[in-house]
Amino acid sequence: MVNDEPRGAVHWIDHRVVGTNDLVKWVDWAVNATGAVPWRMIGITTVARKRNAPINCFLDFEKGSRQIGAFLQPEVYPQGKGLGKELPRCAFFIRPEDMDSHLKRLDQHSIPHSDPVPTSTEGDNGTAIYFEDPDGNQYEFWAPVHMPDGAMEVCTSQKVGRISHIVFGSRNLERTAAYFRQYCSIGQMDSPEIPDDILVLKLLGGARLVYKLVDSVDVRVAGHGPWYDMHTALTIRAEEYLNNYQRMWDGLPEEEDAKENLSQTVEEHDALPARTGLHRNPWGPLWKKTFKRGDEFYDWDGHGFHFVGGIPLKDDGSMTLYRGKESGDYLRERGVVAGGPPRA
Repeated sequence: MVNDEPRGAVHWIDHRVVGTNDLVKWVDWAVNATGAVPWRMIGITTVARKRNAPINCFLDFEKGSRQIGAFLQPEVYPQGKGLGKELPRCAFFIRPEDMDSHLKRLDQHSIPHSDPVPTSTEGDNGTAIYFEDPDGNQYEFWAPVHMPDGAMEVCTSQKVGRISHIVFGSRNLERTAAYFRQYCSIGQMDSPEIPDDILVLKLLGGARLVYKLVDSVDVRVAGHGPWYDMHTALTIRAEEYLNNYQRMWDGLPEEEDAKENLSQTVEEHDALPARTGLHRNPWGPLWKKTFKRGDEFYDWDGHGFHFVGGIPLKDDGSMTLYRGKESGDYLRERGVVAGGPPRA
């Protein structure tokens, strides 16, 4: 670890997962929009159907990096509000000189999008193109004036890079800032160009978590049932993985049961505190059985997260390029399981 690096600090956004009503259609859209390659579709077997396993697909950007994915929802996912009118919004780094080719590709595949928009209100200077998927989930291509080191280390064949930032809604920005400062070692970014109703949390690698002040959080977030496993994965150094979770377990309550078993209203969900809970990946139940706590965590507004441990792949020890280490890998190290699907 770099000496002046905060312990347990977040370096990158490893991946973002959304909900969909039509997984095959969403995968086609994702390939066309980003150039990513489907890794595998999970849950489409007779055995999986008999045990009611979740149906999902993740897509590779490069070098084993799963940057985006989607879960088929157990109930009909509500219609989105329209281009640029809904949060969360997931953004990807692109180079400014490639902007015309991205616009051409979006047009070629009839993907709704905005014109290029110069902006600096979300903590960085650059130009954005907003677009959306068939379910109304919101996205952005982000061409910054200053490209962070490592931003394009992982990219698709269509030159779409890492996740640059995700914009969420927050009903209390000070509470949100304190939460991420305590549990993720992320500090608030100060700039005269950032409006009072926006909170920017700068990650060590150069990505951002952005929160906009809202009266109410959109209904399509992970903390609202019955939606399944929409989340954001945050990369920390692999050796800090368990330490970060222990800090959360010491300071946050655990969700009483799996979300889908609670039968709570949106209002009841919105009244819940920041918490930890069952992660709906294949290792989630075994992880909770082993540690007696879940490895998914929620902010105060119901947005779901989990950590990914990062193992540096460069000799300088930086996290500009890393190999991901997830919950199943840690369980294997403890001898809890003997095998299972590797990340890459």
